[in-house]
Amino acid sequence: MITTSEKQVPLGKKIRAHIELADPVTWISPAIVTLFGALASGQEAGFQWTSGRDWAMALLGALVCGPLGTGFSQSINDYFDRDIDAINDPERPIPAGLITLSEARLNWIVLGSATFLVSLIFGNPLISLLAVLGIILSVLYSMPPVKLKKHFFLGPPAVGLGYVGMSWMVGHLIFAPLTWESVLVALINGALASGMLFLNDIKSVEGDRLHGLQSLTVVIGVQKTLIIAFLTINLSQVLLLALAILWGYYWVAALILFAIVAPIRNQVRLYYEPNQKNYLRYLVTSNPFVVLIQIVSALMVGGYFG
Repeated sequence: MITTSEKQVPLGKKIRAHIELADPVTWISPAIVTLFGALASGQEAGFQWTSGRDWAMALLGALVCGPLGTGFSQSINDYFDRDIDAINDPERPIPAGLITLSEARLNWIVLGSATFLVSLIFGNPLISLLAVLGIILSVLYSMPPVKLKKHFFLGPPAVGLGYVGMSWMVGHLIFAPLTWESVLVALINGALASGMLFLNDIKSVEGDRLHGLQSLTVVIGVQKTLIIAFLTINLSQVLLLALAILWGYYWVAALILFAIVAPIRNQVRLYYEPNQKNYLRYLVTSNPFVVLIQIVSALMVGGYFG
């Protein structure tokens, strides 16, 4: 087991390490998806673009789902993955000796408590319930003996549900009751995110294998993982395309079709040459299309194209 060094760390560096433990890069997607959920609440009875109060509430929701909720999930994950990080990412705060284990525990306890307490501001029990469920899901994902991330067909869907599906629902609930259309689109976008997360296993396969973590890549290999990831991503997008057609938004369907077709060349390249360069190329070229599909589907549910 990794034991954190007792060396003196300057205060400024210690603060930066605490922020890094919560992994700010990961806050972006849930925070943005919360705003998409707000759009899905509808342009009439839901989120109002011209209302300063609505923007303040939407941004508060983004805070709950992003820096606080996602920060908690990343912090507790680093705590329980410190041995794996010592191999895959030794510069992380715990294996690097920048934060002691007791400080790391305090980090995720504070973030988890803040997630719940801030959720109470909205005065909606369903939002607070989603916050609690998100905290529980994060614990189950990272903490033994359950550790959902050890189960390759449970880990990515759990993250997709928490980061995308539940963040979307929180954004919607701030302004209006959930509709079945919004829940359905939220879950499909969560499945899309799961496909992207299957790809994430590829870069950590070495440490996962050494520590007996049964990620999809460890169990079936890189190329088979790519097939499952691409099928999950593309089928999720096809489902959104089908909904656009069924609801009569034909130009939206055409836009989603373009977003499906455009990254296929890089998918094929990554499959035949699964290296870090092609992996990053695919992420850079596909992520803008994923965001485009998310915002278009939110506007579609919210009735902005009617």
